[in-house]
Amino acid sequence: MKIAFYMMGGYAKILRRCVDFLPGVEASAVCPNWQSYKEAELEPRLTDIGYLYANFNELFDQIDVSGFCERFSSINLYEVLLVDKAHFKNRTGDYQLRYICAVGQRLLEIFEKTRPDCLLLPIIETIDSMMAYRLAQCLGIRPIIYAHGRFSNLSFFSDSHYELLPPYLESLESSEADDIWAQAFIEDYRARPAPFNYRPALEGGDVYPDFQEKHGSLFRLLRNVWLKTGVEKHNRMIRLWISFQVRFQHLFLPVRNFLYGLKEKYYIRPRQIPEGSFDFFPLHFSPESSINVPAAFYIDQTRVVDRILLDRQGNDPLVVKEHPAMYGFRPSGFYRSLLHRPMVHFVHRKTPSFELIRKARTVYSVTGTACLEAFFLGIKWIQYGDNFLSDWIRRRQARAMDCSPEAFIRDVRRVSSDFVLYSPGRSLADDQILFAKSNVQKLSTHLLFHIKQGNRFRKPEQKEG
Repeated sequence: MKIAFYMMGGYAKILRRCVDFLPGVEASAVCPNWQSYKEAELEPRLTDIGYLYANFNELFDQIDVSGFCERFSSINLYEVLLVDKAHFKNRTGDYQLRYICAVGQRLLEIFEKTRPDCLLLPIIETIDSMMAYRLAQCLGIRPIIYAHGRFSNLSFFSDSHYELLPPYLESLESSEADDIWAQAFIEDYRARPAPFNYRPALEGGDVYPDFQEKHGSLFRLLRNVWLKTGVEKHNRMIRLWISFQVRFQHLFLPVRNFLYGLKEKYYIRPRQIPEGSFDFFPLHFSPESSINVPAAFYIDQTRVVDRILLDRQGNDPLVVKEHPAMYGFRPSGFYRSLLHRPMVHFVHRKTPSFELIRKARTVYSVTGTACLEAFFLGIKWIQYGDNFLSDWIRRRQARAMDCSPEAFIRDVRRVSSDFVLYSPGRSLADDQILFAKSNVQKLSTHLLFHIKQGNRFRKPEQKEG
């Protein structure tokens, strides 16, 4: 069996170590940037390392755009490009199309050389990773996407960019322990509702050494300048201003929070929670892969508000609350647009979301956790994007099966394991959990389990390509 790892940035540090626990597997790496390429080179057991930007400048100039579009007409390239958060949108449409065709052609060369059976994507949040996902589907390569259970420290793998529960779910036996855990969780959550706490705990044991960044800020700055003026000049993901903001966010965030507080007080003028019936829509973080990938139409969240106001019955207030991570980032025009819509009521940013969820008539979201919280609390919810919750409900309702929160939790646990996979660098404590050998072993073991179980349920044409 051949597995290709899509080693995005810091993910390469953890994914390359999976070969320790994949006996008999030919593992290769697809590296979309220089950082992951150099990291992958540290693992001699990788059978091949494909670097996206190798000879990319020449390919970009020479790519037959119309020819690529015709050959891969089954891939909606506009859907692929919408995944971009803010890196390519300021370039012309012709540039974006040429770039994504060149990316697709380079990925095609890598896949044709290595011919993997599966492609593991730790996350789809860039246009190159979305291109890799769609191209893999076209070539009969099975895409595998990491997904988190959200309500607890559980993770699973999905074959879909919607992060749906895998198709072999119902072939797995349910354990009594899962039923007991689900019942206890719901009882406790309804008695003491609060934001989900799924922070993993360090079990102890060995941790892989040398996972921390070895180079200082000056070195990384000079390296990025060298890349931007050379081999990765078309890599818009290298943004020196964004890197500067991230580096000094501890200085910028308090200023942004203060300025947003002034805007909220004197311009938005939030209201109290309505005493009567109301609906609730918590604004999403933006741009965010959980919207850009599965529900790109709603990147503009004024569209969500308009659809809610048009779809729902009645004329109750629609309570809107800003996302904590967006204080000071949205333009004033966004708030002005919502304030000019009748029945839209902003509440103060520090109003607890779970309090609003408990009191709301209906909770709305695109793909956010708010609908999952409402589902667990027995509150009506409507979700406009697809994910593992909405798909599970739809499939169960079609067969008149139990759609209770307990049944959902039980099913998530059946296909999950207690490992994590996220981009390193959040904190030393999180990195120690991520790079624990026990975590990498569980990740690898569950990956093999997912591949084995999924192969039994794949359609013949999916296997043959």
